Amino acid sequence: MNKDFILNGQKLAKALISGANALLNAKNKIDALNVFPVPDGDTGTNMSATMAVTVNNLAKNENASVEKITADLAHDMLFEARGNSGVILSQIFKGFALGCKGLKELNTVGLLSAFKNATERAYKSVFKPVEGTILTVIRETTENLVKEFKNQEVSYLTFFAKALEFMRKACDETPNKLKTLREVGVTDSGGEGLYIIFWGINEALNDRFVELKEQSDDDIETFISDGEVYDGEFGYCTEVLIDLNNPDTFDKNELSEKLLKVANSLVVVSDENICKVHGHAIHPGKLLNIAQEYGEFIKIKSENMTLQANNSKANAEKFEQAKQNTKRTPCGIVSCNLGSGIINRMKELGCDYVVESGQTQNPSAQDLINAVNSVNADTVFILTNNSNIILVAQQVAQVINDKNVVVIPTKSQMQGITAMLNFNHESTAEENQEMIEESIQEVTTGEITLAIRDTTINKVKVKSGQYLAILDNKIISAKDDLLETAKFLIKKAIKPGKELVSIYYGDESDLAEAQELENYINATYDIEVEVVEGNQPTYHFIIGVE
Repeated sequence: MNKDFILNGQKLAKALISGANALLNAKNKIDALNVFPVPDGDTGTNMSATMAVTVNNLAKNENASVEKITADLAHDMLFEARGNSGVILSQIFKGFALGCKGLKELNTVGLLSAFKNATERAYKSVFKPVEGTILTVIRETTENLVKEFKNQEVSYLTFFAKALEFMRKACDETPNKLKTLREVGVTDSGGEGLYIIFWGINEALNDRFVELKEQSDDDIETFISDGEVYDGEFGYCTEVLIDLNNPDTFDKNELSEKLLKVANSLVVVSDENICKVHGHAIHPGKLLNIAQEYGEFIKIKSENMTLQANNSKANAEKFEQAKQNTKRTPCGIVSCNLGSGIINRMKELGCDYVVESGQTQNPSAQDLINAVNSVNADTVFILTNNSNIILVAQQVAQVINDKNVVVIPTKSQMQGITAMLNFNHESTAEENQEMIEESIQEVTTGEITLAIRDTTINKVKVKSGQYLAILDNKIISAKDDLLETAKFLIKKAIKPGKELVSIYYGDESDLAEAQELENYINATYDIEVEVVEGNQPTYHFIIGVE
């Protein structure tokens, strides 16, 4: 038989590495397809993080059978899956692995089996599949491949060329199947990520292996891990994205030398007119002043690592010792939160373990497994506090066998706080679940953030730079003034019977602005108000009404 009709493990491993590289290179472009015009698009980030870990293992095992190659790939992706898109991607490749079970090499029959299993597994991973997404792309691609090659034997080059053609068509048609995509004028980001992977696979099969770019536009958006341990004060993990004034004459080394005087763990990368700076600084203002000499800020992120150190590697032994010294309780709880003030609030309320995570920083399955294992309880509840974490948490519940794991699919940090208020370590699992599920139904969540592009969504016209009012994950207004936007949101959120408004102000706002909003509510409504320093990124205010 022609050698191009048989795909062996070595060729497949190399092609998968090429696909992973292609995805990593395009991460930012995929993130930019986020439907909401807010700075938290994370599909590319989640998919690339899910796939990146597999590359080294693929390179080590490239001489193995296709069964082992795909099984190892699926295993690695399961434990690194981040966000809904990452989980679904991991399940696509899990299905692919099931279709390769028992096979040393792949022919057309084997490839069709792999694609059919991938589709089936992906749909089973989602409780309520939505068409016009990555699910549609893998399903329509598979259906077209079956029609094209049923009862035929063709070369793998022909097969993957057609797969790529069908996948491109399916991606282009996603707006016709999902209204929100059609409104915003984008294709589905998850589907595009899948297409990029298979484009990279096809390139390698045609002897055009995709190398990982050392310094692409996607390096600009990489969030560097701050888990390393070092002596002295932690300071602030500060990142800034700069639109350079003079990109043609920009000297990266000159900027780096200046920044090294005020920061360590420094990373400076640039691409065309954009520069990304990451550093740890005791006085972040000094870092920002130097950076501002080179251009206008597009984005700033500065987090107090001293407050976040409870989740660092340095405290792993303390968590383990605390678990051993603590009496086993009927119930424990793990929560996913972002913002040092919100994290502190959850701890004050008795949360056993907070996984620092949220928009753009989704935890992997392994992160949640470690958290659950650290809790000394018969039943451990997981509060996801973000719809993008639910699937990962549900996967974790399936793989832990030595304790009962219950996922509470909270979709906002406010729901998580309310859930924590209604949790009791000594109550039964059934009692806690009932109390929590009832309480979170009564919470209305509002968020204020800045729009990063012009669009129209939910019949709301949005201009870049305007403040967005988001009520229960739906954009309801866009205004030029922060407080006017917040007042509009409050008006829509407060209904008869509501008793409390909680205002968590983030890194993008301050106490004075929060108090001004508090004064407005006290003067306008007969309702109790509390103001809390949340320190959450991206969102100026997170507001809960219950």
